[in-house]
Amino acid sequence: MTSYYLFFLLIIIWELAPRLGWVSAVFVPPFSRVIKVGADLGVGNILLYIAISLKRVFAGFFISTLLALPLGFILAGALPWLARFIRPFTLFLSQIPPYILFPVFVIIIGIGEGGIYTVIFWSSFWPILFTSIAGISQVDPLLVRAAKAMNASRIQIFFKVVLPAAFPAIMTGMRTGLTMSFFMLIGAESMGADKGLGWLIHNAQSMGFIERIYLGALIVAAVGALLNFILDFLEENIVDWKEVAEEQTV
Repeated sequence: MTSYYLFFLLIIIWELAPRLGWVSAVFVPPFSRVIKVGADLGVGNILLYIAISLKRVFAGFFISTLLALPLGFILAGALPWLARFIRPFTLFLSQIPPYILFPVFVIIIGIGEGGIYTVIFWSSFWPILFTSIAGISQVDPLLVRAAKAMNASRIQIFFKVVLPAAFPAIMTGMRTGLTMSFFMLIGAESMGADKGLGWLIHNAQSMGFIERIYLGALIVAAVGALLNFILDFLEENIVDWKEVAEEQTV
């Protein structure tokens, strides 16, 4: 509850600081002025920008998850020697910021949606891949042997033993990947889009609309927090594999 009080205190300070002359109102406009600019822009336009950005995020995130999860399962479960062999190379690739590769993506794929989706894919692919490999690798071998002793098939072992035990790590990677995708999207949209939250901030910066820059930052922070809340809700209230995994490790 304290965090909410701090949040409201920050808003009050934000409102009063430029009005009392503590900071320049040119560079830090009052909170009420930022909200007024948002009202002038229109709820419909703001929701449209959010929808466009989220569509790009979820599309790129879905593609990366569709590829990273099976690859991680195969490397950790069937080819652990290959996972160890290519680990230095994959770690090297994962350390390359998507922004540096954006010009390369533009040359190969072209400016616009293709480059944006590639940035999202690159941002989310590595956390999901690494955590899926780590989660499968850390499954207690005794659990697998016990399942084999009960004549469980490979499919049953995977879905009843391996996947529940590895799920907490996988969920952590998916949350990290989605969060990184969203914030990387903002930069990608500023370089190759004509709509979206990133474009809103970039356009405001180009035109010198300071209030719109702060408005865009507030919207990005709110949407990012909402995405994280939804993932936490799904993990704690819908998916019960995490509880199964915790009971198995006790």
